[in-house]
Amino acid sequence: MTELLTNLGLILIPMRYEQTVATAIGMAILLCATILLLRKRKWSLGSKYIYIPLIVITASAIISSCTWTDKLLSIILLGIYILGVNSGTKSTRLLGFAVTAGCISVVISSLVLSERSGGIYSPNPNLAVGAIVMGTILFRHKYQWLLVAVALVGLSFTGAEEALVAVGILGLVTLVRRDWSKKILIPVGIIVIGLVLCIPLGTTQQIWSNTPTRIEAAAHGDLNVATTGRLEAYGLAINNIRPLGHGYDPLNVHTSSIHNVPLRIMYELGPIAALAWLWIIGYGLIKSKAKYIFVAILALSLFDHFLWTSLNTYMYFAIGASATMTNDLIFKGE
Repeated sequence: MTELLTNLGLILIPMRYEQTVATAIGMAILLCATILLLRKRKWSLGSKYIYIPLIVITASAIISSCTWTDKLLSIILLGIYILGVNSGTKSTRLLGFAVTAGCISVVISSLVLSERSGGIYSPNPNLAVGAIVMGTILFRHKYQWLLVAVALVGLSFTGAEEALVAVGILGLVTLVRRDWSKKILIPVGIIVIGLVLCIPLGTTQQIWSNTPTRIEAAAHGDLNVATTGRLEAYGLAINNIRPLGHGYDPLNVHTSSIHNVPLRIMYELGPIAALAWLWIIGYGLIKSKAKYIFVAILALSLFDHFLWTSLNTYMYFAIGASATMTNDLIFKGE
């Protein structure tokens, strides 16, 4: 029952996020799964090098200036981490179907609208990127490599620069880890075929119409325009640091908010909580066997905040699930 509830909760969380109904139901289902788990006599907190920093982050949120519902959410997220530790990726088998359906919706909506789209996930394609990447990474199955191919197609139709960053960093890590076999030819081949078909039709130019302007701005040194004003927000955050932060605000998804997770944590909860988050990521990259999870979290946290806001459940669950993984290679296998 716990595994089924976990699957359903993770599937519903990113669906049409701005409408909140599916998200609220998904969060309620994950909370039920967590309560069922905690009622068992035996459950683990995972590595102390992970859960202690997470407790620091949770405590920082609780003592910060925020609403009681936000304080409660920070505690629930810690419980979802524990759910991830004890359920692991065996509770994410249905994510493969969800990611596939999500990618199909992104492709169809982008083609119909002739512009970038988040499909069934959100009007914001950046959130779709997070849901697709995290869902694919968490789907530990012998056909995970095939889901990677599906995910790449979906990501290519989001038109989101975050997709380029995530795929670029994860692709580089794949090469460094020498995680390849003949299977990798499938996703690479699908991307090549897609480009051959879409570029002559003008589909690529329509979906990625914003990217050339941002690249040109970066080439001329105007990084604030290239990052759509995010550097300015970063500067304001750095110049307004408080020891205990300005208050936990997980529902602030405005375009003017800080689109970088560690900087956002530092601004909301203070530098100690930000260092705790950086410690978790650094420890995971060095010590964990689930390196793709921590690489994905880091890549998705560089230029957006959704792993701290809209998809915070995915981040906490993934960090917990990493404790159960002894091998995360996708193409090479064990």
